[in-house]
Amino acid sequence: MLKKITLLLALVIMTASIIEAQWSNQGAWPTSNPNSGQNHATAVDGEGKIWVGRWASVNHAVAPGDTVKGVYLLYVYNPDGTQAPFSPIWKILNDTMRNTTNRGMRTNIDGNILVATGGPALYLVDHKTGLGLKKATLAAAPTAPAVANDGTIFIGPVSPGAFPVSMYDQNLTLIGSAIEKAPGFSRSFEVSKNGNTIYWAGYTTGKVYVYNRADEFSAFALKDSIMQGARCESFTWQPGTGYLWMAGGSMNDKPDAGSGFTPGSWYAYDFTSKKVVDSMKWAFRDPANPVERPRALAFSLDGKIAYLGSFGTGTTDLVQKVVQGGTDVKKLEELPTGYELSQNYPNPFNPTTNIKFSIPEQGFVSLKVYNTIGEEVATLLDTFKGVGTYEVSFDASQLASGIYMYKLTTGTVTLSKKMLLVK
Repeated sequence: MLKKITLLLALVIMTASIIEAQWSNQGAWPTSNPNSGQNHATAVDGEGKIWVGRWASVNHAVAPGDTVKGVYLLYVYNPDGTQAPFSPIWKILNDTMRNTTNRGMRTNIDGNILVATGGPALYLVDHKTGLGLKKATLAAAPTAPAVANDGTIFIGPVSPGAFPVSMYDQNLTLIGSAIEKAPGFSRSFEVSKNGNTIYWAGYTTGKVYVYNRADEFSAFALKDSIMQGARCESFTWQPGTGYLWMAGGSMNDKPDAGSGFTPGSWYAYDFTSKKVVDSMKWAFRDPANPVERPRALAFSLDGKIAYLGSFGTGTTDLVQKVVQGGTDVKKLEELPTGYELSQNYPNPFNPTTNIKFSIPEQGFVSLKVYNTIGEEVATLLDTFKGVGTYEVSFDASQLASGIYMYKLTTGTVTLSKKMLLVK
């Protein structure tokens, strides 16, 4: 009987609230990288190294006293930010990357890297040596490829209408067409693990099209669409979760009004609940910069670190590192009746307190703490949240005694209250 009561109490506690870990953007990465902007491709290989393809060309010394101009380099970084011995890569097989912009990358099933270029071509590159292994010549400028667990490689055209989404085997031999005419201009897409579903976003169409086939012998057909209002330019699966992450849009191609998506952000889609369940944001240097486009995303092998890339210019970061962790947010079972920010408790407090808020509409939510002269001293939350009531714990052990203001900001509402820290 006691065991049953204990189990029942445990179930009540588990269902009363859900702890949600947040993402913390740590800024430009690696800090030693002198290059900036125009990230067009990012992937993490089978050893956890981070591959970055830069759109713009640079002058690169191939041998002492020799300079090759206009080379489109691939950079390969170890997780600690140092470059791999063979990085940067300026040639794949016998092709000098002088007039062949990087269009996208994806990790193959063997841990090697698939590199799509504006040649147009698709290469398979050894992730341990940086040497090219295979090449397929393509008919049109390609998107980033996608790979199913059986090794089928899918790749599509950037421009709509004229060329199909094609399938290749592991020898980079053409199998056939999956979609005869893909809609909208595209930079990236994804496929399900079994290869029977394609998630295609022509980012100019404002949605993600879902194509499905019954099995590998059947034809693909348009079945559905998701992410209504989003203008996705980058896709990837998060290891360990089953979530498909998709970009919301850029300053130039903004998400549709009322969609809940914002420029420079990525969203996790859960196919079980058929909802967006998580998000992360690009840290803009200039909030109004229209050329910072969310074009690249890759996860560490354990799925707890994200490497974001933006197709920008000037001082835009080439890569930003985002780490799962930071403030834990508890989702309560209370149903929201409107936007609400409760008084923190306890208050006064030392050094921790709890802040509860409710939102009746999904969207980005920011919860920040300010001192009496308006300086921001803590960011407790800055992410996408679904409808619900939440509770955040605030640790002020690094702050001095005094009055502080905490402010909740959504797309349409700003609420604030004061709290007193007494040490």
